[in-house]
Amino acid sequence: MSDDVEEELTTITRLSRVDTLELKKSHASLIVLKGAEIGRDFRLRKSGMIIGRSTRADISVPDQGASREHARIDFIGDVKNPDIAYAITDLNSTNHTYVNSNQVKTVTLQDGDKVQINNTIFKFVVLDNIEASFHAEIRDRIHYDQLTGLLTKESLYLAYERELQRCLRYKLPMATLMMDLDFFKKVNDGHGHLMGSHVLSEVGLLIRQSIRDSDVSARYGGEEFLSYLTETDIDGAKIAAERIRTAIEAYPFSFDGVEIRVTISIGIAIAPEHGRDLKALVGASDKALYQAKQTGRNRVCVVE
Repeated sequence: MSDDVEEELTTITRLSRVDTLELKKSHASLIVLKGAEIGRDFRLRKSGMIIGRSTRADISVPDQGASREHARIDFIGDVKNPDIAYAITDLNSTNHTYVNSNQVKTVTLQDGDKVQINNTIFKFVVLDNIEASFHAEIRDRIHYDQLTGLLTKESLYLAYERELQRCLRYKLPMATLMMDLDFFKKVNDGHGHLMGSHVLSEVGLLIRQSIRDSDVSARYGGEEFLSYLTETDIDGAKIAAERIRTAIEAYPFSFDGVEIRVTISIGIAIAPEHGRDLKALVGASDKALYQAKQTGRNRVCVVE
């Protein structure tokens, strides 16, 4: 048999047919197409789910232009009916709710509709089990920290490398902010780990609200956070860092009837002045953070 004939042969395999139940549209979700949490999949598991800026919302949107309780998603279908139907209702939000670019008060969602909450855009989808598994895998690969809603360190590194190379290629500055909560151990020791978790969750929200949509943040460690600010020089980085610092300093962290105050120290490094690769820039910003800690905490320092 010639080599040409061998190359044309197809391997015969025995595949089991896909169960028809696997193809039944049974999972309704809102998937973030644009916004700080792009790619995140919010499964609609119940009626009356609140979309809003509040961390207590069922679908929390880290978008300063979103109201704390912006809109509500209601199941309006018959549970015995194979058709899944949901409606979205605007809750008198400041910046309104849009579906397919039209401002709405209440509307029934159709598969594929685009829902816009300020700068965040969701896609409403009804998926079968195979499609749902696909989106779950994509979501897991994005790797958001479940407590803070920020990227994990590993996921941020991937985005950081790409953005850094772009900025270096076009001779644009890029800022790196290394942040650490001050005396956080005292929060856990004095008020318990539930309070500590609440503080971390709220700090994640405050960081997202204090930077631009184009900037990216991650939970770097226990109480450490890392952000990169694209096309940002030293002056711009200082302004952003101070915005984060003052927002956290002024915020009343309240949990289970107890209110505490927390502060944060921030170190800044700029590419290319302080380095041209991730390791150098993260190391430089960490050195600046150490300086902020050593000189009194609750302050912003730029690496010398």
